[in-house]
Amino acid sequence: MRQMRPGRGGTGLPPSPSTDDRRLEGGPEEDVRRPGHEGHAPSQGVCPEKRGGVVRDGRFNGSLRTGTTTVPGIVAKHGLGPGCTRRVPMQRFGVSPERLLMNPRSTRARWAASLLFATLGTAAYGSFRSEPTPPNRPQERPHELRVTLQTEGPAFCREGLWALSASVEGGTPERVELLTNGETTTTLEAPYRYVVDCAAHAEGRFAFVVRAMAGKRSFDGEEVSVTVDRTPPTIVARRPSHYYPSVSSPIAFVFSEPLLPDSLPSEATELLNTTYGRPLPVEHQAVLKENGTVLELVPTSPLQPPVTLAATLLRRSLTDLAGNSLDPGLPDFAFRHYADYGPFAAVTAPLLLDDVFPLPTIFLLERGIAGTMPVVGFLQFDYRTNTQVPALARWDGHAWQRLPSFHTVIEGASNLVAFQFGARDGEIVAEWRERDAGTGLEQIHVASFTGTGWEHFPVPIDTPSKYDWVKLTVAPQGRPVITVGQSTNPNETEVRVLRWTGTEWQSLGTPLSENPVPRDLARRVTIAADDTRVVASWQEAAIDLGPPAGYIHVKVFENGSWVPVGAPIPFMAPSSVDNLTLALQQDHRVLMAWTEHGTSIDPWNGTIMHTEAMLFSSASLADSQPTWTSPEFIGPSHEPNYSPLHLVVGRDLEPWLAWSERGTNSYAGRSYIRRLRATGWEPKQFIGFGLSGFQLDEDGNPWALLGNTVMRPQ
Repeated sequence: MRQMRPGRGGTGLPPSPSTDDRRLEGGPEEDVRRPGHEGHAPSQGVCPEKRGGVVRDGRFNGSLRTGTTTVPGIVAKHGLGPGCTRRVPMQRFGVSPERLLMNPRSTRARWAASLLFATLGTAAYGSFRSEPTPPNRPQERPHELRVTLQTEGPAFCREGLWALSASVEGGTPERVELLTNGETTTTLEAPYRYVVDCAAHAEGRFAFVVRAMAGKRSFDGEEVSVTVDRTPPTIVARRPSHYYPSVSSPIAFVFSEPLLPDSLPSEATELLNTTYGRPLPVEHQAVLKENGTVLELVPTSPLQPPVTLAATLLRRSLTDLAGNSLDPGLPDFAFRHYADYGPFAAVTAPLLLDDVFPLPTIFLLERGIAGTMPVVGFLQFDYRTNTQVPALARWDGHAWQRLPSFHTVIEGASNLVAFQFGARDGEIVAEWRERDAGTGLEQIHVASFTGTGWEHFPVPIDTPSKYDWVKLTVAPQGRPVITVGQSTNPNETEVRVLRWTGTEWQSLGTPLSENPVPRDLARRVTIAADDTRVVASWQEAAIDLGPPAGYIHVKVFENGSWVPVGAPIPFMAPSSVDNLTLALQQDHRVLMAWTEHGTSIDPWNGTIMHTEAMLFSSASLADSQPTWTSPEFIGPSHEPNYSPLHLVVGRDLEPWLAWSERGTNSYAGRSYIRRLRATGWEPKQFIGFGLSGFQLDEDGNPWALLGNTVMRPQ
């Protein structure tokens, strides 16, 4: 055996492998430079920790210092390169320091380990291995508890007991709690049971959750609930709740709580058609809707309006989900309901502002981004001034939205006398008068709505005066035209027409008058306007006392003067003309409708008879000599009281006429419409009660304001 050369402090060490040797033996390269020498290139000389050794075949022939001990003859496969400047623990060589102290000398012979093993046994061999690493033991997971619930009794109860039982699996809980409606906590003891006495417990729905506690963890079971209900159900509403329902809205009874479907017998309801007086059974189905709170009577066949239906709830044995029967204190009328289904159905809710149904005065259609929007003008009581103030509201598709009032523009004015609205081509225009409290003179004001406020026009007449009346018409592009009746002396009234040109007010010709004699007044003046023409009509008494009693005069303003349209239309005594209205067709034809009413004495019994008839005529403005057609009787009748007529023309040039007929003692009359086709007038069609306005949209579809609700055909 070859003797190794001793190094400093003892015998030699096994040589350290070179970089190439380490690569061949699979060991990683490692920078083990001593702290304080970072950044310096490895020394090419002998490592200060190694003395007298050389590297051959991956072995270092020299000595290695470990603390104060020099350890010889150890094979270094990983680490001790020529540039190494730090101490290497002995465990890196697979040898414990204790074992090295027991072997002060060593040899680099390959059979040394085998010889030691044969001589000393396993004790020597174990010195060459590192200390064993203790095995990784998995951490103990805490117990996973499972909470299972069972209930006894119905989910809805009015008497008897309802019980909840809980079982906990997977371990023993430290504590078990009961949560009621997510708040109240009750500690449960084994066997974890909770009982509700439905006859004495508070009413309502109660949701329970059982929670098991283990250490800092909690485990919840599924939620269960019970509803304690000892209150009998009652009828809280009936549908439809307003006039003019859609045919898709059946009659229904609304209950205070869900009903038990099994308590609804097959013949619990009755539905009758009472349109023509004699009740006729209507085949239908009684269906529970909206979670069992609404009982609808759905006709088997579609309704054909106009039709009136009467519904009755025959069986009063209906119960709620807890078994409570209907409230025995309900009056008989609560079990009955009726509905009138007309050709027109509501498209808005009734106009209701500040819990008050205001009185509509005008109905307009405004064209906007969202399409056609109804606008209603009305009077509203102002509690601050104890007066009626004008207002506007627009339907936005969901609710009525109050628009700014033009009255705020003239805040501080002394007295608002009268007002009116008009609309055309999407523009809304207002006209009103204000009276000076000191002089009694009135000033006329006109303004247009900008979408957010009102923009004033210049005053039409500079000098305040006294006016009998003012009427407003809106020409294309939203340009206002007003007619003014002004008293010139106690016996005379001067009627003038003024038009806004876009930059100024223009007075159109001379005052309207056909018979310039004292006490001869122009009455019932109405006007219509298009892009180039203004047409005016009025009633005026005859000069002599013989028949006819008077005439209806019509004139058109062209080329700076008023020109008669055909011959005046006479009316006979003892009749009088009322509700005079005009409209213009795009083919230059003027249309006119009016009513004549009077009284006569029955020669047989001497009773006074009231008669009134509605008439219609037209004339072509394109003719050099316009001629009025013979007046047509649109609605001859005895003892009616016609409301103002509404005459409008669509893009198809077909006129529509709308009106209401009220009897002597009627407040809201029955309302009708008629349409003039190429073949003649269609039969009058009932649309509802209390007509306040009638308009056609751009597509020629009719809209009507009936009472406080806007309607359309269905």
